[in-house]
Amino acid sequence: MKKAVSVFSNLILIGCLLFVSFVTFPIEAKGKTLGDLKAELNKKIEEYDKNQTQQEATEAEIKKAEKRISQIQQTIDDNQKEILRLEQEIIKLNEEILNKEQEIKDIVKFYQVSNGNSSYLEYVFGAKDFTDLIYRLAVSEQLLDYNDKLVNEYNEMIDSNNKKKKDLNEQEVKLEQEQANLETELKKLGSRLNTFTDLAIDIEEEIASQKAAIKIYEEQYKCKDEDEISVCTTSKLPADTSFWRPLKTGRRTSEYGYRSYNLNGKPTSDFHTGIDLSTYPNDNVPVYASAAGVVISIVERASCGGNKIYIHHNINGKTYTTSYVHLRKILVSVGDVVTKDTQIAVMGGNPRIETWDKCSTGAHLHFSVNTGLYLKDYSSWSSYVSHTINPRTIVNFPSGGNTFYDRTTKY
Repeated sequence: MKKAVSVFSNLILIGCLLFVSFVTFPIEAKGKTLGDLKAELNKKIEEYDKNQTQQEATEAEIKKAEKRISQIQQTIDDNQKEILRLEQEIIKLNEEILNKEQEIKDIVKFYQVSNGNSSYLEYVFGAKDFTDLIYRLAVSEQLLDYNDKLVNEYNEMIDSNNKKKKDLNEQEVKLEQEQANLETELKKLGSRLNTFTDLAIDIEEEIASQKAAIKIYEEQYKCKDEDEISVCTTSKLPADTSFWRPLKTGRRTSEYGYRSYNLNGKPTSDFHTGIDLSTYPNDNVPVYASAAGVVISIVERASCGGNKIYIHHNINGKTYTTSYVHLRKILVSVGDVVTKDTQIAVMGGNPRIETWDKCSTGAHLHFSVNTGLYLKDYSSWSSYVSHTINPRTIVNFPSGGNTFYDRTTKY
């Protein structure tokens, strides 16, 4: 009997173990806290500092390469001057050789004619006396030997100069090759520096925006480091029920999604993260908040996008972020609570006026809608893009590029 009870107990124990192994109990997922956001910010600052170090190192390499290129160019210039001097010296030596050769010919001719009686007598009669004749013969012989020696020296100098020319030409070829290699490396370094610089701009914007957001969470929403941001912020966001168009009148000039177009005369393809709106006349056009919310971030004079505003929204219990890009003038501050009737900015994007904005070909508003709260649920550019949605899905715009004349009429 005891054995049967023991077996029965073991079966119950095995059953319990099997039940535990196959049944998964729900684990409550903890949302991102303010402390988590601060840790992300610190990590991003470290990334920025590393980027700055790489940028400084690259700039030092560029300066070193530029200095070497300058030195090479100076050496090439000096070599070319030396080659020109040698060529002129060779020409001068050749002229002197021709003159000396003529003198030698005259002396040789004298010796030749001096062996004939008539010439010899003629030369003898030309002398004042016999001593003078002997002197003339001795001098002529010395001149002949001297000129032979001098011509040989000239020829040696010409050979030496030609060798120098050859060496300098060979050196110039090597220097020009080194210079070409350095210029190629300089282009690579410049490209790398541009990457660092562009990245630095993005990181700077993210760091500044996250700092501003953390300040709002702490001062406006009274969040503590251990508090979940979604708990201490979302419930305090002004609630709204819908989005309105951000302009009183206008039309769509570019749709959301992949597109091809000319940017400053260059064919360009990209993923358009929002919808472009414009109107005429396009000076001092008011831009309004599309729904009630809180201004979470402002970026000024970005090289691509110019002035930008990001606003958090709570629409029927769901969170969104809208962004307004290519602005001429910003009329709100980070932390401001806005409504649909709040004018937040003036439309810009005119490349003749907003000269710092390199991503605009004409006056317009780039309007984007993202799911979730930017700088709370995500912060990097890639994650920002992944959270964008077609504004048409929640904001009513007329089909195609048809003009709208108010902010609320349904089409």
